[in-house]
Amino acid sequence: MSDLLHVGYSGASVLRPVDGGQELSLATALGATPTGLVERPFFFQGFLARPDVAAAGLLAVADVAATKYVDLGELQRTANLDPVVTAGGDRLRFESFSGCNGVHARFDLLPEGLGSAEVGWGTTNVDVNQPLRSALAKVGRTEALHLSVGREELRAATLEATHVERRVRLPERWVRGLAEVSVIGAAMTPALTLTGAAARHLLGTLSRVKPPGPDVHLLPTPRGVRQTASAGPATVPLQGSARIRGADRLARFVTALAVHRHPSGATAWLIEVPGARLTLLLSATPYRGFSGEGGLLSLLCTPDVARIGTRLHEHLAWSPTVDAAALGETTGLTPAEVEAGLAWLAASGRLGYDLVDQAWFHRELPVDADAVLRRNPRLRKAQRLADDGSVVASGDGGWLVAGSEESYRLDRDATTCTCRWTEESPDRGPCSHRLAVLLHRTSSE
Repeated sequence: MSDLLHVGYSGASVLRPVDGGQELSLATALGATPTGLVERPFFFQGFLARPDVAAAGLLAVADVAATKYVDLGELQRTANLDPVVTAGGDRLRFESFSGCNGVHARFDLLPEGLGSAEVGWGTTNVDVNQPLRSALAKVGRTEALHLSVGREELRAATLEATHVERRVRLPERWVRGLAEVSVIGAAMTPALTLTGAAARHLLGTLSRVKPPGPDVHLLPTPRGVRQTASAGPATVPLQGSARIRGADRLARFVTALAVHRHPSGATAWLIEVPGARLTLLLSATPYRGFSGEGGLLSLLCTPDVARIGTRLHEHLAWSPTVDAAALGETTGLTPAEVEAGLAWLAASGRLGYDLVDQAWFHRELPVDADAVLRRNPRLRKAQRLADDGSVVASGDGGWLVAGSEESYRLDRDATTCTCRWTEESPDRGPCSHRLAVLLHRTSSE
């Protein structure tokens, strides 16, 4: 079954002269907006404080979307080049994944970079086509750049009239990847911080050889950061250093750099520039795509998780940050239920995570959320095993799950499994057999 969702655009993005300056109009797919605001044609309109930084940031996100850091063959035929944009009430967030799905880029235009313009709420896809890329590359600091995001009208051909639209494909693996980078980011801890010239120096000295590039380890020292080939308790891993190339467009603007790390080896590079921030989140290894992670899958097997998530969804209110504790107080749900409900919302494309704010934020991807959840490959296989009677209790208090060729043994709480996935990928979430046991137990309660 194809994992592509079709989205329509109203036209091509353009950068055109306006009153001595330039206006950037980003063609968008029909996006989701809060109830009561759907009549507003734009999420954002205004002149940017640093047009050169904004242009470079948009190009950085587009560069990542157009880059394949490793060769994954068939998977790359479904690469998507149209970044997601979210207007969050106080900032604009542009996001994309690399063609290999192992690098996630997010460019945040912060309040100080948006001038005096008001930011609305909504999420959609933006079209960054080649003519627009060429025009953005020429934008300088002294030029007036007006940004418009969020056009909602869709033109299409009918029997009565002709309406123009351009179809693009939004892979569901992007939705899964966005959920996984959120849960990975939420579990990260700060590893090193650099400012000014030291930050620019480190970014400039990392190898840009043919992807994926060499593996290096960064060792913080009193004089800065030293690159070493050996891992140690104080080092920060960077597997495939060429994957940091997404920062090159903004290198000359960098004012600070912070690196966060995850126990799996994934790292997040938070690159501060005037009025904005670029975050590059790199998977643990170059050949490891984010959509194949499974950090949320166990929570998605929580009893009544859809009902809990739907209840939380009613209280998100498009706030710039989501307060989990406040949601619990408002809804009367337990912390465990709130955690499961937020996982369900993230998995269905309704939440993202901000490392700097250390909080979730509301984002409604323009996709069929229910279809995304139903077609999650590992969860779908687990549901099939649970439904067809493949899960049975064993005599020792554990479980047996019948596979196509052999049966797999699990302990009482389904924390271990004898399958190959559990042996080879212990940090990539539960296998389908463990999930099948959880679903079986849920249906029996």
